[in-house]
Amino acid sequence: MIRIENLRKEYDELVAVNDLTLEIPEGEIYGLIGPNGAGKTTTIRMACGLLTPTAGRVLINGIDVHEKPEEAQKHIGYLSDFFAVYEDLKVWEYLDYFAHAYKLPEEVIPQRVNEAIEQVNLEVKKDSLIKGLSRGMKQRLGIARAVIHRPRVLLLDEPASGLDPKARIDLRNLLMDLNARGATILISSHILTEMEGFCTSIGIMEKGRMVRSGRIESISAAETLNRSVRAAWLGDGATHVQAALAAFAQVSSVAVNGQEAAFQFAGSDAELAQLLAALVAGGVPLVGFHEMKQTVEDIYLKVSHHEVM
Repeated sequence: MIRIENLRKEYDELVAVNDLTLEIPEGEIYGLIGPNGAGKTTTIRMACGLLTPTAGRVLINGIDVHEKPEEAQKHIGYLSDFFAVYEDLKVWEYLDYFAHAYKLPEEVIPQRVNEAIEQVNLEVKKDSLIKGLSRGMKQRLGIARAVIHRPRVLLLDEPASGLDPKARIDLRNLLMDLNARGATILISSHILTEMEGFCTSIGIMEKGRMVRSGRIESISAAETLNRSVRAAWLGDGATHVQAALAAFAQVSSVAVNGQEAAFQFAGSDAELAQLLAALVAGGVPLVGFHEMKQTVEDIYLKVSHHEVM
């Protein structure tokens, strides 16, 4: 759905994006992460046609964004980090204006305005002036503007910037709903916790280059030689736990703290199940036994070189 080929952007001697190649299949929520200055915003602006690349090209739904810009825009919804709102307009008037800008047929515009307002849960603010909206509500309005023409692709640059925790959760739920309705989403952020449990794939950018890209579980598996496991029990079972763990060659780096133990396990699911069975058979009154999955932040810290331009 989104194909970026050898994309490059130069500003005098600065290379903001350096020969970037990326393919995002239909239905993905792709998180582009990295520090400020990594090239994320420049990439998204080229992807939506706002910036002309020095070299390379971007195809959205098979259409070259820069060779056929008007055709490509039919499939693109874009929201920048800082976007303009006309504060003396009402919510519905703002969306009506952009529906006309997208050249939607006159007869469908009222329906599309109402549909977009419902999608972002702004029904109670339909007739309110924009200047009275909170930051979170304005962000929702910006997304409503981006989806009013029913694009197949959403390009969102730091959409949660400046939002409070509740508004961020609302935004995440909204974007997951839009994705469930068929939108392919490319979203940039330097706040890694925003991507957790939300993106299906991630790309880590530094100094204009893609350091690593792919499904989160694939990157996590490639970066993890050992699995982190935690066990918890009742009573004084530390001696039994340590004896059981010592019997498995796959176990390493055991750390016992009171009634809990954390350790690394270099084995399969079946072997981990055998270890659990051994603990139970040894009479350990377990109350917890689970693998600690890597977060997006864990992956970033392992993969990143922590460099900026």
